[in-house]
Amino acid sequence: MTDSRPTLSRRTLLRTAAGITVGAAGAGLLTACGSDAKTPAADAKPSAQPKRGGKLRAAFIGGSNETANVLKAANTPIDYVRARAIYDELCVLDAEGRTEMQLAESMTPNADGTEWTLKVRSGVKFSDGRKLTIDDVLFTLNTYVDTKANQAPLLADLDLAKSQRKDELTAVLVMKRPHGFLDLVFTQGIFIIPAGTTDFANVPGSGPFILQQHRVGQGATLKRNPDYWGSAGPYLDELELVSIADGTARLNALKAGQVEYAASISLVAGKTERSNAAVQLIIPPKWEWPNFGAMLKRSQDPFTDARVAQALKYAVDREQMVERVTLGFGEVGNDLFGKYLPYYAQDLPQRQYDPERAKKLLKEAGVENLSLTIRTSDYEYGLAEGAAVLAEQAKKAGITIGLDKVPAGDFFADPKVFIGAKFQSANRKPRPLPLDVLFFYGTDALLPFTGVAGPKIDDLVTKVRSAVSDEQRKTSMGDIQQHLYEEGGDLVWAKAPVLAAATPQVHGVKSLGYPTFPSFRDAFLA
Repeated sequence: MTDSRPTLSRRTLLRTAAGITVGAAGAGLLTACGSDAKTPAADAKPSAQPKRGGKLRAAFIGGSNETANVLKAANTPIDYVRARAIYDELCVLDAEGRTEMQLAESMTPNADGTEWTLKVRSGVKFSDGRKLTIDDVLFTLNTYVDTKANQAPLLADLDLAKSQRKDELTAVLVMKRPHGFLDLVFTQGIFIIPAGTTDFANVPGSGPFILQQHRVGQGATLKRNPDYWGSAGPYLDELELVSIADGTARLNALKAGQVEYAASISLVAGKTERSNAAVQLIIPPKWEWPNFGAMLKRSQDPFTDARVAQALKYAVDREQMVERVTLGFGEVGNDLFGKYLPYYAQDLPQRQYDPERAKKLLKEAGVENLSLTIRTSDYEYGLAEGAAVLAEQAKKAGITIGLDKVPAGDFFADPKVFIGAKFQSANRKPRPLPLDVLFFYGTDALLPFTGVAGPKIDDLVTKVRSAVSDEQRKTSMGDIQQHLYEEGGDLVWAKAPVLAAATPQVHGVKSLGYPTFPSFRDAFLA
């Protein structure tokens, strides 16, 4: 099999792995009563009418690797939030996890997904007055690939050398192999910039806000873009982003009146403030909730025998995990990612706690009295806590689990260790399901966390990749999820939400797929 994937640098691979595997440090796990998959990321109060004007100050996680470089916007939450305010993408995810056109007016695949015709909107301007054309899009895509940006692996199947400009607004994008989900790829933080850009730290965008001032490590001030092409927002005159690394400090800044929005609030703080009328807790839709669990490397003993992996899945008391790890505010998982997203296999039975069945499977596999070590960390809440509870629960199945608790700073330090771990705690952020499939499974997987490979899974991945029609997508996604449910190495015991806090006056902040770095395009102060 020919490998057409780009070579990943150590840093790119590490950041890609971290960004799609875990949520931002300090993410909370509190849910509002009655929340469901279609609940928007907002408070439970009646919606206010949008109001123009005012300044909103919002605090986000920053860090030593903050940068003004738009190609590295995924470095920290505050960088990503700033990029979403200044720049636009071709497509975004809506409140239900489906594709919504942004700068793209249309994206249409041919019958087998080997070509996509892309047309961008007419009349869009960058903040320096230049009109958006298809040349800007082609330049942007080439730049992300050439610079080996974090998003470059997502573009591995795009053959830019053979892609053709048809007119000022249209191009035919040629694929190296059939690909039915290019629209979803373009929702993953590929920000469109003007053709010919050389200084990526000072780039005009077409987004709802224009950068006024940026201080790395401190924050940024942005003003409303008066020429924004969108039909609604922005409503705010100004948006100030404040870099505050510590979650307690962000919440204290909110309560002290220094900011109106504080991202990534801890569970304990959320419970404390739940009855505080001066603080609203902001909850994303359920499909955006991270998945808590572990990754089992199916390509390494003892997990090469599917019965051993299945035994561990039956050794987990998921209800107890929800009570003890998410403190009752999450919900049980079912060893698959993407619950509440399009194409999720809802018909698969909920796996139950059954230590006796686990014992039987281990006996059949010839590994009774199994002894394992799980790699874990206190990098963020839920990793070490979940591993400790699992170790207790698994004893009833005759499984002994030791904890290798790695310092937070070392958990992602070596990509080979992180990606190659045999048995490891996980807290994975949700993404559109087809992208998870293309990224994590099969011989060509860029991040083979569970080592699931071989002819059968490769065939299933190929069918997902080449699915063009909605019916093909449903069928191929159903087939591969059935296989992963029975043969995969993903152990998902719970889902739980990310929590933010704001003053009651804040409305219209939308996560649109990213609770830790939301969009302020439609935000307003009532």
